[in-house]
Amino acid sequence: MTLTSQAHDHRFLPLAGTLNTRDLGGLPVAGGKQTLKGKFLRSDAPFELTESDLSALADLPLTTVVDLRQEMEIQRDVSRLTGRPGIAVHNIAVWGPIEEADDEPTDKFDITAFYIAALNHAPKAFAQITRILTDAEGTALFHCTAGKDRTGLVALLLLESVGVDRQTIIDDFALTHDRIEPLRVRLLADAEQRGIPRAEFARLLGATPDLLTPALDHLDKRFGGAVQYLSAAGVSDDTFAALERKLVG
Repeated sequence: MTLTSQAHDHRFLPLAGTLNTRDLGGLPVAGGKQTLKGKFLRSDAPFELTESDLSALADLPLTTVVDLRQEMEIQRDVSRLTGRPGIAVHNIAVWGPIEEADDEPTDKFDITAFYIAALNHAPKAFAQITRILTDAEGTALFHCTAGKDRTGLVALLLLESVGVDRQTIIDDFALTHDRIEPLRVRLLADAEQRGIPRAEFARLLGATPDLLTPALDHLDKRFGGAVQYLSAAGVSDDTFAALERKLVG
Protein backbone atom coordinates (compact mmCIF):
# COMPACT_ATOMS: atom_id res chain seq x y z
CA MET A 1 0.00 0.00 0.00
CA THR A 2 1.34 3.44 -0.90
CA LEU A 3 1.65 6.34 1.49
CA THR A 4 -1.20 8.04 -0.35
CA SER A 5 -3.40 4.99 0.17
CA GLN A 6 -2.47 4.82 3.84
CA ALA A 7 -3.30 8.47 4.35
CA HIS A 8 -6.81 7.98 3.00
CA ASP A 9 -7.48 4.42 4.12
CA HIS A 10 -10.13 5.61 6.59
CA ARG A 11 -12.34 6.58 3.64
CA PHE A 12 -12.61 2.98 2.42
CA LEU A 13 -15.51 0.88 3.66
CA PRO A 14 -14.37 -2.47 5.10
CA LEU A 15 -16.59 -4.56 2.83
CA ALA A 16 -15.63 -8.16 2.13
CA GLY A 17 -17.26 -8.24 -1.29
CA THR A 18 -15.70 -5.19 -2.95
CA LEU A 19 -12.17 -3.88 -3.32
CA ASN A 20 -12.69 -0.21 -3.91
CA THR A 21 -15.69 1.21 -2.05
CA ARG A 22 -14.89 4.57 -0.48
CA ASP A 23 -16.63 7.63 0.86
CA LEU A 24 -16.34 10.96 -0.95
CA GLY A 25 -16.39 12.65 2.44
CA GLY A 26 -13.39 14.15 4.19
CA LEU A 27 -11.91 15.98 1.20
CA PRO A 28 -10.90 19.65 1.50
CA VAL A 29 -13.12 22.22 -0.19
CA ALA A 30 -12.33 25.81 -1.11
CA GLY A 31 -13.07 28.04 1.87
CA GLY A 32 -11.77 25.66 4.49
CA LYS A 33 -14.61 23.14 4.71
CA GLN A 34 -14.55 19.43 3.94
CA THR A 35 -16.92 17.23 2.00
CA LEU A 36 -19.37 15.46 4.29
CA LYS A 37 -19.17 11.76 4.99
CA GLY A 38 -22.00 9.35 4.39
CA LYS A 39 -23.45 11.16 1.37
CA PHE A 40 -21.78 9.57 -1.66
CA LEU A 41 -19.88 6.31 -2.07
CA ARG A 42 -17.85 5.36 -5.14
CA SER A 43 -17.23 1.69 -5.76
CA ASP A 44 -16.33 -1.21 -7.95
CA ALA A 45 -19.15 -3.57 -8.95
CA PRO A 46 -21.00 -4.89 -5.87
CA PHE A 47 -21.71 -8.38 -7.20
CA GLU A 48 -19.93 -10.28 -4.42
CA LEU A 49 -21.28 -8.47 -1.39
CA THR A 50 -21.76 -10.67 1.65
CA GLU A 51 -24.80 -10.62 3.91
CA SER A 52 -22.70 -8.69 6.41
CA ASP A 53 -21.81 -6.15 3.71
CA LEU A 54 -25.47 -5.74 2.77
CA SER A 55 -26.40 -5.21 6.39
CA ALA A 56 -23.67 -2.57 6.83
CA LEU A 57 -24.87 -0.69 3.75
CA ALA A 58 -28.49 -0.88 4.89
CA ASP A 59 -27.47 0.68 8.20
CA LEU A 60 -26.11 3.83 6.49
CA PRO A 61 -28.84 3.78 5.07
CA LEU A 62 -28.00 3.17 1.41
CA THR A 63 -31.02 4.25 -0.63
CA THR A 64 -29.78 4.98 -4.16
CA VAL A 65 -27.42 3.21 -6.56
CA VAL A 66 -26.27 4.36 -9.99
CA ASP A 67 -24.79 1.52 -12.06
CA LEU A 68 -22.65 2.98 -14.85
CA ARG A 69 -21.96 -0.30 -16.64
CA GLN A 70 -23.05 -1.60 -20.03
CA GLU A 71 -25.86 -4.16 -20.20
CA MET A 72 -23.42 -7.00 -20.91
CA GLU A 73 -21.48 -6.19 -17.74
CA ILE A 74 -24.65 -5.94 -15.68
CA GLN A 75 -25.82 -9.36 -16.83
CA ARG A 76 -22.39 -10.96 -16.35
CA ASP A 77 -21.82 -9.68 -12.81
CA VAL A 78 -25.25 -9.11 -11.30
CA SER A 79 -25.24 -6.49 -8.56
CA ARG A 80 -26.37 -7.77 -5.18
CA LEU A 81 -27.98 -4.39 -4.60
CA THR A 82 -30.52 -4.90 -7.38
CA GLY A 83 -33.95 -5.73 -6.03
CA ARG A 84 -33.07 -4.93 -2.43
CA PRO A 85 -35.94 -3.35 -0.46
CA GLY A 86 -35.45 0.36 0.05
CA ILE A 87 -32.75 0.73 -2.63
CA ALA A 88 -33.49 2.36 -5.98
CA VAL A 89 -31.06 1.21 -8.70
CA HIS A 90 -30.56 3.33 -11.82
CA ASN A 91 -28.66 1.94 -14.82
CA ILE A 92 -26.98 4.69 -16.86
CA ALA A 93 -24.37 3.40 -19.31
CA VAL A 94 -21.76 6.15 -19.58
CA TRP A 95 -19.84 4.42 -22.38
CA GLY A 96 -23.02 3.98 -24.46
CA PRO A 97 -22.97 7.38 -26.22
CA ILE A 98 -19.33 6.80 -27.22
CA GLU A 99 -20.28 3.62 -29.09
CA GLU A 100 -22.99 5.52 -30.94
CA ALA A 101 -20.63 8.33 -32.00
CA ASP A 102 -18.71 8.41 -35.26
CA ASP A 103 -15.41 9.33 -33.59
CA GLU A 104 -15.00 6.50 -31.09
CA PRO A 105 -11.33 6.23 -30.02
CA THR A 106 -9.36 4.17 -32.52
CA ASP A 107 -6.88 2.97 -29.89
CA LYS A 108 -9.05 0.65 -27.79
CA PHE A 109 -6.40 0.53 -25.05
CA ASP A 110 -6.05 4.31 -24.56
CA ILE A 111 -8.24 4.80 -21.50
CA THR A 112 -7.63 8.56 -21.40
CA ALA A 113 -9.10 8.85 -24.89
CA PHE A 114 -12.24 7.19 -23.55
CA TYR A 115 -12.42 9.68 -20.68
CA ILE A 116 -12.32 12.54 -23.16
CA ALA A 117 -14.81 10.84 -25.49
CA ALA A 118 -17.21 10.29 -22.58
CA LEU A 119 -17.03 13.96 -21.65
CA ASN A 120 -17.69 14.89 -25.27
CA HIS A 121 -20.56 12.51 -25.94
CA ALA A 122 -22.25 11.77 -22.61
CA PRO A 123 -23.02 15.14 -20.99
CA LYS A 124 -26.73 14.30 -20.72
CA ALA A 125 -25.87 11.06 -18.94
CA PHE A 126 -23.59 12.85 -16.49
CA ALA A 127 -26.26 15.49 -15.88
CA GLN A 128 -28.86 12.79 -15.17
CA ILE A 129 -26.47 11.05 -12.78
CA THR A 130 -25.79 14.32 -10.96
CA ARG A 131 -29.50 14.96 -10.48
CA ILE A 132 -30.20 11.42 -9.24
CA LEU A 133 -27.34 11.49 -6.73
CA THR A 134 -28.22 14.98 -5.52
CA ASP A 135 -31.88 14.08 -5.01
CA ALA A 136 -31.10 10.87 -3.12
CA GLU A 137 -32.36 10.49 0.42
CA GLY A 138 -29.80 8.79 2.61
CA THR A 139 -26.53 7.53 1.13
CA ALA A 140 -26.03 7.14 -2.63
CA LEU A 141 -23.50 4.81 -4.28
CA PHE A 142 -22.27 4.94 -7.87
CA HIS A 143 -20.12 2.29 -9.48
CA CYS A 144 -18.84 0.73 -12.69
CA THR A 145 -16.74 -2.45 -12.85
CA ALA A 146 -13.47 -1.46 -11.17
CA GLY A 147 -14.67 1.82 -9.69
CA LYS A 148 -12.00 3.58 -11.71
CA ASP A 149 -12.92 5.07 -15.08
CA ARG A 150 -16.63 5.83 -15.36
CA THR A 151 -16.85 6.13 -11.59
CA GLY A 152 -13.81 8.41 -11.61
CA LEU A 153 -15.43 10.77 -14.10
CA VAL A 154 -18.60 11.05 -12.02
CA ALA A 155 -16.53 11.70 -8.89
CA LEU A 156 -14.51 14.33 -10.76
CA LEU A 157 -17.64 16.22 -11.81
CA LEU A 158 -19.27 16.05 -8.38
CA LEU A 159 -16.16 17.10 -6.49
CA GLU A 160 -15.14 19.93 -8.80
CA SER A 161 -18.71 21.23 -8.76
CA VAL A 162 -18.55 21.80 -5.00
CA GLY A 163 -15.07 23.32 -4.95
CA VAL A 164 -12.65 20.43 -4.44
CA ASP A 165 -9.38 21.33 -6.14
CA ARG A 166 -7.79 19.51 -9.05
CA GLN A 167 -4.92 17.90 -7.13
CA THR A 168 -7.27 16.45 -4.53
CA ILE A 169 -9.45 15.00 -7.31
CA ILE A 170 -6.40 13.45 -8.96
CA ASP A 171 -5.19 12.05 -5.64
CA ASP A 172 -8.60 10.50 -5.01
CA PHE A 173 -8.57 8.92 -8.47
CA ALA A 174 -5.09 7.49 -7.87
CA LEU A 175 -6.19 5.71 -4.67
CA THR A 176 -7.84 3.13 -6.91
CA HIS A 177 -4.57 1.97 -8.45
CA ASP A 178 -3.40 -0.12 -5.50
CA ARG A 179 -6.86 -1.13 -4.34
CA ILE A 180 -7.80 -3.02 -7.50
CA GLU A 181 -4.59 -5.03 -7.87
CA PRO A 182 -6.39 -8.39 -7.34
CA LEU A 183 -8.90 -7.44 -10.03
CA ARG A 184 -6.10 -6.29 -12.33
CA VAL A 185 -4.36 -9.67 -12.03
CA ARG A 186 -7.58 -11.52 -12.89
CA LEU A 187 -8.43 -9.30 -15.85
CA LEU A 188 -4.93 -9.57 -17.29
CA ALA A 189 -5.09 -13.35 -17.07
CA ASP A 190 -8.49 -13.33 -18.78
CA ALA A 191 -7.14 -11.06 -21.52
CA GLU A 192 -4.19 -13.36 -22.18
CA GLN A 193 -6.53 -16.32 -22.52
CA ARG A 194 -8.47 -14.37 -25.14
CA GLY A 195 -5.29 -13.59 -27.07
CA ILE A 196 -5.09 -9.93 -26.10
CA PRO A 197 -1.51 -8.72 -25.58
CA ARG A 198 -0.89 -8.31 -21.87
CA ALA A 199 1.06 -5.07 -22.21
CA GLU A 200 -1.68 -3.47 -24.30
CA PHE A 201 -4.52 -4.53 -22.03
CA ALA A 202 -2.61 -3.34 -18.97
CA ARG A 203 -2.92 0.21 -20.31
CA LEU A 204 -6.65 0.05 -19.53
CA LEU A 205 -6.15 -0.96 -15.93
CA GLY A 206 -4.08 1.82 -14.39
CA ALA A 207 -5.29 4.65 -12.17
CA THR A 208 -2.29 6.96 -12.16
CA PRO A 209 -2.43 10.77 -12.27
CA ASP A 210 -1.18 10.96 -15.86
CA LEU A 211 -4.30 9.13 -17.06
CA LEU A 212 -6.81 11.60 -15.58
CA THR A 213 -4.95 14.88 -15.97
CA PRO A 214 -5.59 15.22 -19.74
CA ALA A 215 -9.31 14.71 -19.13
CA LEU A 216 -9.30 17.52 -16.56
CA ASP A 217 -7.43 19.72 -19.02
CA HIS A 218 -10.01 18.90 -21.71
CA LEU A 219 -12.90 19.63 -19.36
CA ASP A 220 -11.44 23.05 -18.57
CA LYS A 221 -10.39 24.04 -22.08
CA ARG A 222 -13.40 22.83 -24.04
CA PHE A 223 -16.21 23.23 -21.52
CA GLY A 224 -14.95 25.70 -18.91
CA GLY A 225 -14.97 23.25 -16.02
CA ALA A 226 -17.43 20.94 -14.32
CA VAL A 227 -20.11 23.47 -13.40
CA GLN A 228 -20.28 24.93 -16.90
CA TYR A 229 -20.23 21.44 -18.41
CA LEU A 230 -23.11 20.13 -16.32
CA SER A 231 -25.05 23.38 -16.59
CA ALA A 232 -24.93 23.23 -20.38
CA ALA A 233 -26.25 19.66 -20.14
CA GLY A 234 -29.27 20.76 -18.13
CA VAL A 235 -28.25 20.78 -14.47
CA SER A 236 -30.05 23.71 -12.85
CA ASP A 237 -28.74 26.25 -10.38
CA ASP A 238 -31.12 24.76 -7.82
CA THR A 239 -29.53 21.34 -8.30
CA PHE A 240 -26.02 22.76 -7.89
CA ALA A 241 -27.14 24.50 -4.70
CA ALA A 242 -28.68 21.27 -3.41
CA LEU A 243 -25.52 19.35 -4.30
CA GLU A 244 -23.40 21.79 -2.32
CA ARG A 245 -25.74 21.60 0.67
CA LYS A 246 -25.65 17.83 0.53
CA LEU A 247 -21.93 17.31 0.06
CA VAL A 248 -20.51 20.34 1.87
CA GLY A 249 -23.27 21.56 4.17
